[in-house]
Amino acid sequence: MVMWRAVTLFGIGILLITALVVFAQGDAPLGAAGNLLRNPGMEEGEGSQPTGWLAVALPGGNGVIRFDWSDTRSNHGARSLGMSIEGTKRGLWQQIVPVEGDRIYRMTGYLATEGIGPEGDAHLQVVFRSADGTVLEFVDYSGHDRTRDFALDFPADLKFRAPDGAVRAEVNGYLQGPGSVWFDDFVFAAAPIGAISGRVTNGDDAVEGVRVWIHGDPWGKAVETTTGPDGAYVLADVPVAFPRYIVLAAKDGYKTLPQGDIAVAANATTTLDFALEPGLDPLDDLEVRYGFLNWAEPQERRDVPTDAVIPADRSGYPDTVCAFLEPDQYITSDHPAIQALAAELLESVREEDRHKTYDVAWAVYAWVSSNKNHDAVFGNGSDAYRDVTSGIWQTIQGGGWCWGRSFYDWAYKAHESLKQGSFICVEHSWLCAALLRALNIPARARVGSAQFWVQTAADDGCWVGMSTNGGSNTYRQHGVLGEGFGGATEPVFTPVTSEAFLHEDWNLENPGLWRETHPWGEIYIGTNTGLARAIADLERFAETGEAARGNGRKLADAGVYEIHYSAITINLYTVADQRLLDVRFPMATESEYYTDTGERAFWTNHPECAARTWVEEITNPPVEGTQRWFHIEFDLESLLPG
Repeated sequence: MVMWRAVTLFGIGILLITALVVFAQGDAPLGAAGNLLRNPGMEEGEGSQPTGWLAVALPGGNGVIRFDWSDTRSNHGARSLGMSIEGTKRGLWQQIVPVEGDRIYRMTGYLATEGIGPEGDAHLQVVFRSADGTVLEFVDYSGHDRTRDFALDFPADLKFRAPDGAVRAEVNGYLQGPGSVWFDDFVFAAAPIGAISGRVTNGDDAVEGVRVWIHGDPWGKAVETTTGPDGAYVLADVPVAFPRYIVLAAKDGYKTLPQGDIAVAANATTTLDFALEPGLDPLDDLEVRYGFLNWAEPQERRDVPTDAVIPADRSGYPDTVCAFLEPDQYITSDHPAIQALAAELLESVREEDRHKTYDVAWAVYAWVSSNKNHDAVFGNGSDAYRDVTSGIWQTIQGGGWCWGRSFYDWAYKAHESLKQGSFICVEHSWLCAALLRALNIPARARVGSAQFWVQTAADDGCWVGMSTNGGSNTYRQHGVLGEGFGGATEPVFTPVTSEAFLHEDWNLENPGLWRETHPWGEIYIGTNTGLARAIADLERFAETGEAARGNGRKLADAGVYEIHYSAITINLYTVADQRLLDVRFPMATESEYYTDTGERAFWTNHPECAARTWVEEITNPPVEGTQRWFHIEFDLESLLPG
């Protein structure tokens, strides 16, 4: 697993956060606007000394370390900073730059590796120091090993706040041997910033004294202000990030009003007005948790057959899979940007192999894994790295909120993902499915990964998996591809329409704030004892909302019972006149591997609002199977003050 690690020396606290960012190899360096580094492209110098950079051999370890201002390897231009170690020594190329405490910085750079073993590590690093030289904080980027060509270590939207009292930073390219690394095209700069401004009114009247703030305290600091007599406000020095800021306005006597999906551009001002209404806020959020029990048979993992072929047109596929060639509002395989990229990917495959499912699907997998990344998390532990626009922080972190009418509404559609460097697993699955469909390969999106259809002349075909989350993680850390390509089993949830299953869904009429708890499962031994315990745990879950641990594990030769849990919290600030809210959760798809036991339960912090429940069944002949959702209808009247 790829990790981000920040070590704060004042308590030796260690923050581990899943992160991944990879871009295409061989790109030109990023724009160096505001770059604080001298000679960031490693091109200038005399003799064997690159201008601005110092070679530092760190104490400890054994063996031999060699520094090289290389003229044989580079990402861009003619030179890079090289380092090779035989043994376990540690070294770094270093440059010291002035910084301001409490300011947000961005850093990135390219590196290539060769022969770094599992015990070795190459990465970028920043060390913040005070005026007296005290180390205030280390920022260690996640490590790399094995062999790979130049690639961007992190995109420019990775940011961190300099600690209070910091006056200088050591920008390092680090290696612990054995192995070799080359660094090139570094950027260390103050993060680009913009502003958000507007007016707060009630009808035609300005409202003074309204608190306006960005939700979540981005990068660990409150960004807020208060409106003046004219109702105007300005939120200054807002870092440019994903276009998903959430801004709220509140004052006693008025209903709090949030607005989301706010974008900020460098050196520009985003206008955002608020029209407040007199009244009171809802009395509480609505939290809903759901669990169901199924029986699961053991499965063999399915690899991608190399002799599978893509028919000339859809008539070569069984009617039962053709629905998964169609575009829809989320898997936008007919969008011009998706179509254009699909054509490029097909061109990258040898002409004689363009009819082979394996080769074409691999081209999709390799491109997404190498160029699009799992959304980094900067929320746990140190506030200095809290990007409140990160998709994972918004969806599943304790303080995060998303903005939208539902999960489906919030997520980037496939063509929208192309504009982003990283995004969450749901968006990965939609993009992969869209590209595969555009290439005449049936694909269906699971909760967090895709499946595509393979068929050979010798059989009727089957579904195999594609997870570019795992693919991109492994590629970035080890420089290899293949993780998550094939080898999948039948998922618990399988759609029967072109649209994907998501963890949960609901019908807010207006966009609003929500968050989820990432779905999880508990496994029970496949005996009557295991079944009885699972049922008892579900009954307690319905009373308390707490999920007990299971007492089993998946086995290669025996079935097990599984409870699948998911949960959402919905904020009701923007509910307006809506009183009935329909929340639904997916149920296991009946198949040769999964059998629904009929045992299910839900918990809510407001059981008095749960009006009724029912099961929705969706069929789509000739697609096989039935897609099922468990619905809970809530009457919100008692939560909404008059």
